[in-house]
Amino acid sequence: MNKFNLIVALIYSALIIYLGLSESDSISFSNFRINDKLAHLLSYLFFYFLWQKIFVSWFNDKALAYLFVFALTFGILIELGQKYLTLTRSAEFLDVVFNLIGILLVHIYFNLKKRKI
Repeated sequence: MNKFNLIVALIYSALIIYLGLSESDSISFSNFRINDKLAHLLSYLFFYFLWQKIFVSWFNDKALAYLFVFALTFGILIELGQKYLTLTRSAEFLDVVFNLIGILLVHIYFNLKKRKI
């Protein structure tokens, strides 16, 4: 793992925290509409992808299992933060489900790649 990968993963994670916990009326992407659930799926797919090399360098054989738990916990904590730390956001179970789908897709990919299937 190099420091660049870690810095990129940390910046991306901070961006997810910022976007997830910002008051919804302060986030504006002019003329850009994307399905909220697709955004969750893609965000956490990319989150897992960015952290994968880092976790492999830290944890070797257990890396993917630890990363799976880390990514899912991170997403759940963001949703809880929306419920308890913001006034204009709310936690949604379906957001966690779509986070999980994104995490699972890339988790399965890396497990298959590890097994060379």
